[in-house]
Amino acid sequence: MNDDKIDIFPIRMLCVDDEPNVLKALKRVFRGSNYQVSLAESGFKGLEILAQGGIDIIISDMRMPQMDGAEFLAKAARQWPEVMRILLTGYADIESTIAAVNQGKIYSYCSKPWEDEELKTLIHKAVEEKRMREERVQLFEIIHQQNAQLTEFNKQLEDKVQQRTQQLKKSFKQLDSAHKNLKKQYIDSIRVFAKIIEMRPGIRSGHSSYIANYGKSIAERLQLTEEQQKQVLYAGLLLQIGKMGLPEELLQLPLFQMSTQDKAQYYKHALEGESLLKQMAQLTEAASFVKHQFENYDGSGYPDGLRASEIPTGSRILAIVRDYLSFLEGSMSGDKMSVANAQLRLQEKKGLLYDPLIVDAFLAVLMETNMQQERPIVEISCTQLVPGMEIAEIYNDDRLYLKNFILEKKNIDDIIMLWKQARKKLTIKIRLGENSTR
Repeated sequence: MNDDKIDIFPIRMLCVDDEPNVLKALKRVFRGSNYQVSLAESGFKGLEILAQGGIDIIISDMRMPQMDGAEFLAKAARQWPEVMRILLTGYADIESTIAAVNQGKIYSYCSKPWEDEELKTLIHKAVEEKRMREERVQLFEIIHQQNAQLTEFNKQLEDKVQQRTQQLKKSFKQLDSAHKNLKKQYIDSIRVFAKIIEMRPGIRSGHSSYIANYGKSIAERLQLTEEQQKQVLYAGLLLQIGKMGLPEELLQLPLFQMSTQDKAQYYKHALEGESLLKQMAQLTEAASFVKHQFENYDGSGYPDGLRASEIPTGSRILAIVRDYLSFLEGSMSGDKMSVANAQLRLQEKKGLLYDPLIVDAFLAVLMETNMQQERPIVEISCTQLVPGMEIAEIYNDDRLYLKNFILEKKNIDDIIMLWKQARKKLTIKIRLGENSTR
């Protein structure tokens, strides 16, 4: 196990045991690794060290005089709940272990004597869990702040309308204008969320905007209600939000290289996405679309094995646009497809993976927008550039820098240097899929 993968910063660990030899042994295990180890020979001393702050993980022995491990971990859980807690015990004492689990809310336990690598692996998993929890809290905070701002804006708008009831015609015009601005701000906020999500390495950049926009166009063609069209747009923009909780190694794997176990873990991001979004009343329906994005038309999908009309219409729409992009970029099969082959694949899977009516509607939308034979163009960040990508265009301060160009390593270095020097936004757009004329 490589401890350096945990974080670029040292992990601060507190080891608590009344036996000095055990403490010395624990410190030896993590010598030279990415850990800063503090030692305490009692629960009281451990609480003193915790009070100084900065501890990420506790490893505590179970049997200690005056204050045993269960009592110590329970006090630590109440005062420092964010610290990961691991029980170390050399006794087959089920009742004490249960007490530690219930009172101390421990993450896991390890028996004495321990295997060094086994203990390192356990600590590594605990650190990853802690980091994932912290990322989730940060994401919730972003969503909460944006929602609070919109709520405050709406309240101010209502107060203004009430103050001007005597000017009814003017008030209605102001209300209509403010309502449009509010909806635009809400959509703009969600678009910002989508870009924040795509900044994480391994999450496809530029896909959410394409999926959302074409998903909404399909919804319009199918004559869904305006609210349903809006929910399809929201769900498309936030389709990948659940990936924020996935390990980076899994995000870096294309679907065709994943094992069965990897895929099972990967598909769970749909449930995680629903869990995040359903907490906002405006996104309840969009959350359902995200949850069922991997359901198949024939009932063979995830997570509930829904079939045909049992699958939410928004989920059926977004899955088709999402997979269309995946066919083009080669993440599903390993080979990039041409536009014609990607559309043929959608046709072949009608009635199996995809709703036939919605496949036809998507292809009709592509034809209406004169994009039936054109490869999709998506905007990405410079950190996601790789050799072999086809640049559609790059603009620096609204001035064209590159156009219709196949990237090489040296070009990427030049673009990153330009991005660091640029005072204004650097816009990078790439083409997906295989050029059938090559």
